[in-house]
Amino acid sequence: MFRKNLPRSLIVIITFLIAVYGNDLLKRFIHISFESDYLSVAWYYLWWIVPTVIVTGLLFEFGNFFKETGLNKGFITGLILGAVAVLPMFLSSALAGSIPRDLTFWQVVRATIFPGFMEEYLFRAFLFGLLFRHMGWGFIPAALLGAFIFGLEHVYQGTSPGQSAAIFLVTALGGAWYAWLFTEWGNNLWIPVFLHTFMNLSWVLFEVEVNALGGWYSNIFRVITIAIATIFTIIHHKKKGMKITNKNLWVQRKSAKEI
Repeated sequence: MFRKNLPRSLIVIITFLIAVYGNDLLKRFIHISFESDYLSVAWYYLWWIVPTVIVTGLLFEFGNFFKETGLNKGFITGLILGAVAVLPMFLSSALAGSIPRDLTFWQVVRATIFPGFMEEYLFRAFLFGLLFRHMGWGFIPAALLGAFIFGLEHVYQGTSPGQSAAIFLVTALGGAWYAWLFTEWGNNLWIPVFLHTFMNLSWVLFEVEVNALGGWYSNIFRVITIAIATIFTIIHHKKKGMKITNKNLWVQRKSAKEI
């Protein structure tokens, strides 16, 4: 299955790289700037949306787009699990931090909803989801590919080589964890979207830490949030059977309908 789908795998990976790095590459040849921050953000994420929507539609039919990306179900489930799991982080941030006086609604949306949704759509639904469900990739290689680049995209937050390395490790592991949740919840993208968004919101709204690594205080409650979501996922799906097993860690032999 993997070898048979190698050409389609390359199409997905190349499209993903264009989405992530195409805008930066274009700027090396053409000066592009926007006076409006709204237009700047729209332009940035259009690079993520347009090529991935086209490729997903061409490979699996445009009418199946929401199904293939996990957006066709589970909105309420994702909302509830995200809110409950991230509640400890909200409470701890509210006690230890404070709301910045100059914080605007647009800044909150830009720092929480946009990355929370778009990063999960691109990294988990498009790259990981299509490779794992359709191209014969096992969970580990499919998750690690996206997790590696996901970690690289957050390295800029570090102020030293050691801190950058730690941030890379934390975000890469987080990317793999989101991929696991996405799969175990029946390819429901709203699960990682709401968890990602609410976790960002707990940091942005109360301004406790300034990067993805965090301090010991915030990390304690981050671990609690991760534990709540992980334990509930295992308990909820254990009777039905976990979708990620030793049979599909390295190679995926099932069809997308069976996953």
